Amino acid sequence: MHNASDHPVLYIPLLHRELAPACLPEGVEFLSAGLPAAPSVAGGAPQAPANPIAAPWRSPLLPLSEAEARACLAELLDFGMNVGSGPHGDLAAMVAALESAHDEAPFSPGRSELAALENFASGGPSEKGGTGGGAASEDPAQADRNRRIAAQKTLILAWHLEERVRELDALKEKFSRSRESLAEILGVETDEELREMPALDPYSAMLPGSGADIIGPSWRVIVENMGPFLPDGAVLFTCDAEISATLRDGGAAFAPVTAEQAASLCPAWGDKVAKLVVHARLPLWQVAGRPGPDAARPWLDRVFDVVCCGKCAR
Repeated sequence: MHNASDHPVLYIPLLHRELAPACLPEGVEFLSAGLPAAPSVAGGAPQAPANPIAAPWRSPLLPLSEAEARACLAELLDFGMNVGSGPHGDLAAMVAALESAHDEAPFSPGRSELAALENFASGGPSEKGGTGGGAASEDPAQADRNRRIAAQKTLILAWHLEERVRELDALKEKFSRSRESLAEILGVETDEELREMPALDPYSAMLPGSGADIIGPSWRVIVENMGPFLPDGAVLFTCDAEISATLRDGGAAFAPVTAEQAASLCPAWGDKVAKLVVHARLPLWQVAGRPGPDAARPWLDRVFDVVCCGKCAR
């Protein structure tokens, strides 16, 4: 462990604080995809965050400026709309673009347009012409920049998908409230005859699941593409039970921490947080759920402090 006073504690794999569990301890930040606050794809002026303290942590290693990132999102969405005009649609195309790197099976028939978007997002050739960062004549600095641009593009797409998750969750909550109000008006809970009607039995005001169950991108892809922008000494924190279980199954030896160790990981932590978390030091390729290192992605070899919320992992 290390003195973390100068290093961020970054959440994985989410990019939106609003999607994180309520048990998230103080001091955890969220990595910025490089977009300005409340970006307008149509080119409108961004809105300042209501709470500046909750603003995402922006890595100095991001290659695209806020204006370039906003333009990139607009271009990616436009491209997704064009190639996704078939039965799969643009949303499916973006999900496939994020997850295709971890899908060993070839695209199924009718998904060639999804392959095109994946290639575009990774910086490869697209319908609009041009090539990505794979040219043999490219110098190492330019190749590194192109890899970072490709990673940032993936995070931008992930950020957009999380926005859609938030929209779906808001609609679900609104619909659930409407169902609850209707149940109260009908008297479903108090009228035995109504409760026995097939259409109203059982009658639940709440809808199961989350928007993330429908369009959430793979956490492996997100963590892997966060890698180029993580500073040395960063602490990675997660409440995601699937990540915790995957890491344990892969041999990660998580251990409890003392209050002193918790404070060394994050100055805002102490005895209360120490009782709720477990810790391990892991290479990023293992955190991303990969079976081993990847020579094409050297940033995955770096080792980080990883902290899991024991409460969520139970």
